Amino acid sequence: MFPQRAIMSLRVSIPQFRRPIHVAILVTIAILCTGSIGLTQDESSAEPAQDQTSEPTQKSDALTQTVPTEKLIDFVRDIAPLLESRCESCHEGDSPKGGFDVGDRDSFLGYITPGSVADSTLWTDYLMAKPATIEKHSLIMPPDGPLPKAELTLLKLWIEEGAVWPEGTQLKSVPIVEDDNVSKTSVRRGYRAIGYFHPVVVHFPIALITVAAASVLLSYLLGQRFSSFGYACLVIGSLFAIVSAVMGWSFAEIRGFASWDTMLAANATEQQSNEFFHRWLGSATAIAGLIVCYLGSRAKQSDGSRPGHAWRIGTIVLALLVGAVGHQGGELVYGDIFAKAIEQFSK
Repeated sequence: MFPQRAIMSLRVSIPQFRRPIHVAILVTIAILCTGSIGLTQDESSAEPAQDQTSEPTQKSDALTQTVPTEKLIDFVRDIAPLLESRCESCHEGDSPKGGFDVGDRDSFLGYITPGSVADSTLWTDYLMAKPATIEKHSLIMPPDGPLPKAELTLLKLWIEEGAVWPEGTQLKSVPIVEDDNVSKTSVRRGYRAIGYFHPVVVHFPIALITVAAASVLLSYLLGQRFSSFGYACLVIGSLFAIVSAVMGWSFAEIRGFASWDTMLAANATEQQSNEFFHRWLGSATAIAGLIVCYLGSRAKQSDGSRPGHAWRIGTIVLALLVGAVGHQGGELVYGDIFAKAIEQFSK
């Protein structure tokens, strides 16, 4: 009896799928379950496939990044002509200024960190330094800098692109004609050496010619006894003016100032204009001093031609010229003196 009752209870608990509708429902459920299992398997298998396709893409991107692109700046075409025109006048030859030869590839690249202008002393300490008119001991290069923005942009891009200076490439330096005459070489060296004394010697003509003008004015008020003293100061001051002018030309060459005819160019800067007028006005003042000395010597002759007033008036005018030249020299070193004085006074 026990087996028979168990079989009967089992028949009661199991659903009976005798009708077609029941069978259809059962088949539909089976299909849906099978499809969901297959979809789950497809999704899980699709993830590794996606990883496999992304790996070549990443490799392709890395390969693209490592392939060097064409550089915008070419040393021979863009940088070498700039260095030749801006730097070689001072930093080239047997005795380059500061001992730095711009044509020395290794020495020049020693001031550069390829790819970074912020870490390149050529850029931070020299090209982007404050002008000498603002900072007295500025290291700005060239001394009358800064360079035009277009040239600075070329150098900046060249450094950022790696500062490539191909080995074996040299600047097209102006050939130096060797002089076999030792005496001429010595004269040349002596000429460059005396330039450093210009800032000192120039104070002698400024002081003496100013005292000469003051003595002349006193001679009109207090008698001729001041005239002889004024004439002596004039002669000594005029001689020092000639010496100072020669030293000034040498000093301009040493400092790398603009050429003597730069002002005649249309693109001359304010700094170059000041250098031009200071140089030529100072030279003209020195020559004018000799002329006034000649007029003063003629005034002492007893032949009836006594241009006494001419040399005294000339001395006064000469003192005004000396003051103007001295003021220009001060502006070249310290900037706009009067503007800075007014600024300090107004604080």
